[in-house]
Formats: sequence, structure tokens, C-alpha cells
Amino acid sequence: MEGVILLRQLSYDHFEQMTQLELQFYGEEFITPPQEAYRWYQRYPYTVVAAAHNDNIVGFVNLFPVKKHIDEALRAGEFNDHFLTLDGVEDIHVASGTPLHMFLCCVVVDSAYRAQGLTRVLLKAAAAQYADVAHRCAEVITDNVTPEGEAFSRRYGFRMLRGSDHGSAIYTQPWGDFVRQL
Repeated sequence: MEGVILLRQLSYDHFEQMTQLELQFYGEEFITPPQEAYRWYQRYPYTVVAAAHNDNIVGFVNLFPVKKHIDEALRAGEFNDHFLTLDGVEDIHVASGTPLHMFLCCVVVDSAYRAQGLTRVLLKAAAAQYADVAHRCAEVITDNVTPEGEAFSRRYGFRMLRGSDHGSAIYTQPWGDFVRQL
């Protein structure tokens, strides 16, 4: 991972790069448009952690709380995050007594940077952003659109919940278990 750094500030160009990275692994029908993902980031910087080499994105993680109706649709296998908008992202600073429904929306690492520990670094950094509200995080859910995504979820201790109406596999696990494995 020599020369790879976690970026402290992301530009819209970085989100365009993330989209191009995602397209190497799955279709556009599963990818949130970069304009919308950038809107999440501008309002809620905790929604994404990215790593770069020479200012080129080589990996990123989207981990954030979603509103209850999005979580319910995910659990029912009826929500494709391609359609997630800023309105579906939960503000961690609002309603401090309510649970946060965590969605590990995307984990992508460029093929050339795999097997170097970058995935774990990104996941740790993403989870660390929720240290102050971890007591509110009950579970984390994933929506896996590739066999590699499913293998990732199993490797990190997620259990399969169900298939979705868009051909993916929904996995979940308690937040505490997820964080302990990092």
C-alpha cells in the first residue's frame, strides 16, 4: 500500500472516479449516480471514506445510516441503492435516542490494490466515524450484487437474510460484531 493515503477532503472528481471504479465490477443499474453520492458527502461527510494513490481513487467505502423506511425496504429485498437519495440518509446528530440503521452500501478496491489490507483500513476508518454514536447502531446491512460481494460479507461475519427483487443478496449482522472483526 505504499503511496496510498486516506483522503481527508473529497471533490466531485473523486466521485466520478469512484463511479468508474465501480463500473469495473458491476453494472450502472446498481450504482448511485456520482452527483447524488457527492450530495450525501457534502451534507454528511461520514458517508464515505476513500483512499487514493497520486490523487486517483483506488478504493472506497460507503457506510452510513439510512432512514427506517429504506432499512425496511432493504431488509425486504425491495431496494436498490442506485435509487438512494440524500433524503434517505439519516443525520447522526438528530434524534439522539433513536437507533441508527447502518447500510454498508459499497466496498470497492481496485484490483491492483487488493490483498494489501486496504479493505480493512477503509472499513476501520468508516466504522470509526461512528464511535460517538455506536451505542445507537444496532445492525449493519449489505446488498451484494456480485459473488465477490457475497464472499466479502461472509468473510466479515455477515449472515444472509434473503435475495432481493433485483438479483442481489442481502446480508446483515449486529454492529458490535462487525466492528470487532475489523
